[in-house]
Amino acid sequence: MVFRVHFECADLARTTIAQQPDPLWEVLLGLHVLQLDDEPETFGPWRERARARLSALEQELLALTPPVGYSPDFLTPRAGGDGLEAGLAAVAATPPAQLTAELRRLSDGVRLPGWTRRLAAGDTNVMTRIVHGLRAFHRTKIAPQMPMITTAIEPAVAKHNDTVAHAGFESLLPQLHPSLSWSAPVLTVALPHVDRELRLHGRGLRLVPSFFCRKYPMMLLDPALPPVLVYPVRHDPARSQVVVRRPNREGAVADLIGKTRAKVLTVISAGACSTSELAARAGISPASASEHARVLHDTGLVTTHRVGSSVRHTLNPVGANVLSGTR
Repeated sequence: MVFRVHFECADLARTTIAQQPDPLWEVLLGLHVLQLDDEPETFGPWRERARARLSALEQELLALTPPVGYSPDFLTPRAGGDGLEAGLAAVAATPPAQLTAELRRLSDGVRLPGWTRRLAAGDTNVMTRIVHGLRAFHRTKIAPQMPMITTAIEPAVAKHNDTVAHAGFESLLPQLHPSLSWSAPVLTVALPHVDRELRLHGRGLRLVPSFFCRKYPMMLLDPALPPVLVYPVRHDPARSQVVVRRPNREGAVADLIGKTRAKVLTVISAGACSTSELAARAGISPASASEHARVLHDTGLVTTHRVGSSVRHTLNPVGANVLSGTR
């Protein structure tokens, strides 16, 4: 069975490769991984630790994210590509009609708890709990893994960029996943139990790399939503095993005193960013952002590495542990 994506000329011009994972897709796919037992060499240690420390808010998310079959599209809005907080704002603003339709579809495959009926009816308190749960899961389960995730994804994306620049879109597809094939003007995704057609109609396709994506690429079900294809980055178990280490807070908290530095750390926790991106998101000057990032790096809370002519800042496990204590 296959998923066929029909391109027009404008779609090829508007197809893009995301340079980093979408935080809400990583949350959704991490929740899927949490409920399964496959790929133990990659996800086993993370899964064991995450299961043992799942909060009540995070447990509620499991009802909305069955690991096999349909998960609601509203959990992974397009705005997530602009950062965690932008994505969460879009989740909170999901139109009532979309919520109702997607929860009804979800109920066809799984038995839903009573609070989902209140969610479908527009209960803002329930939606607020979902948003808090998504944020907490990212902060405590995804963000601590960002150094390892970045190590796996950035070289792959750089290779994909180079392939498109030198050999074109058609040559890129075999690199992304063996299930993808191109016969102009149709992209075919060989998926088990899926037989669908999607016509882009000039909207283009956003290709998003993911560490927690398992086995096959993922796409939204609703054809009216901005088209996206999330593809798994191939794992090297020897290099990319998900491991959560016990952090050492000594000496770190003193350097976090002050609201600005705490804000900078929070911005970095939403996803890897350059110094200029950090400055824009935190509302401070590039010079100030650079200095705060340097201190956070020197105290072991943030990992900073060079990519081309710029540097990228990511939260590490110690930083995530300190940050969770400041909220």
